[in-house]
Amino acid sequence: TLLYQGALNEGRGLESLIEAMKNIDATLLLAGEGDLSNQLRHLVKQSNLSNKIKFLGFVKPEELKTITANATIGINLLENKGLSYYYSLSNKFFDYIHAGVPQVCIAFPEYQNINRTYQVAILVEDCAPEKITTAVNQLLTEQNFYLQLQKNCEVCARHLNWQQEEKKLLVLYHDLLG
Repeated sequence: TLLYQGALNEGRGLESLIEAMKNIDATLLLAGEGDLSNQLRHLVKQSNLSNKIKFLGFVKPEELKTITANATIGINLLENKGLSYYYSLSNKFFDYIHAGVPQVCIAFPEYQNINRTYQVAILVEDCAPEKITTAVNQLLTEQNFYLQLQKNCEVCARHLNWQQEEKKLLVLYHDLLG
C-alpha cells in the first residue's frame, strides 16, 4: 500500500502520481481533501484506476497514525512552485519516518540533507510519472534495500523527534534570557 497524506492541492505531484499508478502493482491511499479533490477523483475514474486508488477523505489524526503505520511506502512529492515549497520540510516526511515507512520523496534541499545522514527515502528530482514509477517499484521489488530503509527510519526517529528538539529549544531560551 502506498500512502499520500495531506492536502489534495496543486503542486503536490498528485496528477503525476496517479499517472504513475498505471505501472505500479499496488494500492494508493489518498488521505486528505483539497482544491483538487474532485478533479483528482475524475482523473482516477477517467484513467480506470478506481480499483487501485482510494480516496479516504479527511482522516482523524489517531486514525491516520494507524493508516500510516500500515502503509508500505509513503509518498511526499512537491513541484517546485516557489521557495516556500523548495525549502519546505513537511510533517508527513516525519510521520512516515516515525512509522518506519520508507518513502518516495522530492529531492529538495532539506530532504536531501536528512536523507544524506539517514537514508530513509528514495529521492526523485521531479514529479515525472516515470521517475515516481521507478522509485516506487524499486522499493516494492528490492526487499533488502526496503528493509534497510525501514531500519534507517528507526534510527532517524530516535534522533529527529520532539524530545531531542526540546533540548535545543531550552538551550536557546536559556541563552536568550541569560
